[in-house]
Amino acid sequence: MTLFHATVDAYRRHRPGYEAFFDGYGRRLTEDERARLLVETVLDAVSGIAFGSKTGDPELVERGRRTFVRCRAGAAAHASRTIDGGDPR
Repeated sequence: MTLFHATVDAYRRHRPGYEAFFDGYGRRLTEDERARLLVETVLDAVSGIAFGSKTGDPELVERGRRTFVRCRAGAAAHASRTIDGGDPR
């Protein structure tokens, strides 16, 4: 598991851990970085679902599905902020 996977999967399930990770990083992500993280996370989710399905790994498929659901929720929240509050940048 890479740092990327650990951040996305484990820390997103435990919000204080997610916040502590970025506190340790020294700053919050920019809007562009958050958008990139979302894209990378979606690609990881789809890859996990596809590879897990191909190799018969139900845990990998489930992790991909959980991640994808969180991405959809995050994208919807972002779109709502953009529509309701103008350009978030």
